[in-house]
Amino acid sequence: MAKRPGRGWSAVAALALAAAILSAASPILLIFIPLALQLLALSPRRPGRILVGAALLGLAFWGMPGEALAYAERGWALVLGGWFVAFAVFWPKATFLSRALAAVTGSLATASVVLAVTDGWAYLDWTVSRQFHGAASTVASLWGAAAQAEPVAAQLADGLYRAAELQALLHPALLALASIAALGVAWWAQERMSGRAARGLAPFREFRFRDELVWLLIIGIVLVVIPAGQPALRAGSNLIAFMGTLYMLRGTAVVLAVTGVPALGAVILGLLALLILPMVMPAAAMVGLADTWIDLRARRSVAGSGS
Repeated sequence: MAKRPGRGWSAVAALALAAAILSAASPILLIFIPLALQLLALSPRRPGRILVGAALLGLAFWGMPGEALAYAERGWALVLGGWFVAFAVFWPKATFLSRALAAVTGSLATASVVLAVTDGWAYLDWTVSRQFHGAASTVASLWGAAAQAEPVAAQLADGLYRAAELQALLHPALLALASIAALGVAWWAQERMSGRAARGLAPFREFRFRDELVWLLIIGIVLVVIPAGQPALRAGSNLIAFMGTLYMLRGTAVVLAVTGVPALGAVILGLLALLILPMVMPAAAMVGLADTWIDLRARRSVAGSGS
């Protein structure tokens, strides 16, 4: 069944929100720079698309502040968009998610080489950590000024600072997840501007990735368990956070596909999940892991056709 022309807005809104929440980098840059590169490089190369792409790229770099983080986030978005365009050209039959994961992997490898050569990781890590802590301090100050009960304000401030510490620890994984979400928005917009809306993003119920990626989760667990020092512990923690989130999404997609919950029901379930998040996330991740070895959606399809 062909997709309706208007289909996909809710998914794009969710992806844009995820890109805005997860990363310290600007979500506008994460979306607009890859979109500009796609409009400039991918077919059909029409004058209108090229003009829009050039304008977006110019706006992204116009009046750029001189801070290190500004250069880093624009550089990351540029490399990310370049890798995605390359995979779109040379891997035309791949799904969007396969290209996005490959683009993120290529971008991480490129960034690792650049930071190793320039010895800039420590400074960049400190800058991102300071940004997270600064945001937490601002929110805590505003809440403290508005709250009537001082103990409640102190507890909230402590929670915010703990969250900032966790974000600073896991910001590579959060950036990777935000990058995939931003690429999804850019790809969807580019396909709609090309008149190929039906080729945009697949329904969330079909969310899946290569089963071999389970080894990244296993490697992350090993790096956390073995006493190999702080760098290994942090690398393992980021691998677990990244792959754990992907498996949680895969598990949620399996549940929606098997139960046949409509879109409105999925939204309600998502809101309820926020209330019991510590229990929901591991359960959804376990379902996603099970889908690696047992294709639960295929079994549901076979059962449905047999009945």
